[in-house]
Amino acid sequence: MKIRQYSIILLFLAACMGLSFASYLGHFNEFGSDQTPTKGPRNDAVDETFFKDVNYYSVEKSRPFIELESNELSVSTIDGVVIAFDPIGIIYRYEKESDLALEPIHFQSKKSRALLKKKEIFLENDVEIQMSTTNLKADKISILSAGEILYAYNNVKTLSTIEKTSDDILVNSSNATYRPKLQLIEYSGAVNGSIKRKRIYEENISFKTDLLTLNLPLSLVEMKGNVSFKKENLDAFANRGEVFLENYNKKLKYYALYDDVRLQEKLVSNGRPFQRKAFAEKLEGLISEKKIILTGLPKVFQERDVIKGNRIIIRENIETVEVDDANTNITLEKEKEKD
Repeated sequence: MKIRQYSIILLFLAACMGLSFASYLGHFNEFGSDQTPTKGPRNDAVDETFFKDVNYYSVEKSRPFIELESNELSVSTIDGVVIAFDPIGIIYRYEKESDLALEPIHFQSKKSRALLKKKEIFLENDVEIQMSTTNLKADKISILSAGEILYAYNNVKTLSTIEKTSDDILVNSSNATYRPKLQLIEYSGAVNGSIKRKRIYEENISFKTDLLTLNLPLSLVEMKGNVSFKKENLDAFANRGEVFLENYNKKLKYYALYDDVRLQEKLVSNGRPFQRKAFAEKLEGLISEKKIILTGLPKVFQERDVIKGNRIIIRENIETVEVDDANTNITLEKEKEKD
């Protein structure tokens, strides 16, 4: 009987030991398997530094490049990107050949992103650029090549002053390219604007066109495509146009229209209003003399009269028309009715 009991106890102990050994082998096999435990997220080193209410300066080769005053600013130590919110800043410019300092560009916007390595700055929302002769506003402005060229996009507005005459020219457009060194601005897309003369006795001018180039050193405005030109009672249309803002020939301020020129002017004769129309290939306007010269098969329609010639001169707000024909000079003047 005892032998039988001992046998049962031994079998029970052997079974327990076998189960324990099998469990141990299972854990061993799992530990030695090819499965790699899943790694937790890697904590990379932080490459950005954040500031609030900060003045930031970027200097290269002992020369300042950009100066920023911003509410919030982040600086990347890896790729040299500086992002600022509500920045007010200055971009410093230099001559490539001589390193001579040029006039800096002052700016402000809601957001800016500067790529220090490329010397590029991108401005967004309520952007305003200020230089000595030009104030430029737009939704977005990209400043490239260390300030050599600016691209403005959407709701572009500029106010420029002609230094030689102190005349102001206001231009609105969809896009613009500004080259500060050359003081040259090229506009495109729904271009319109006005020229406001400093002297009260000189007439202001308003215009529309497809493309416009403003050359500040030459005091010259060039227009191309669907040119519309207006001053006082005179409206003119052409494919191309020019306005010389500086004194032309040292005496006269001057404007010209080219290609399919159409002119209409409102006049009054004996208290009765009427419209004078003219067509030509070229129109030259001498502002100080209030004189218009038409060439290129010009025609003038004035009430019931049709006037043709090689060269026709119209006096603004006066019915007098001068005709220069091949062999004769004719002056037509409407006779006043006698009381």
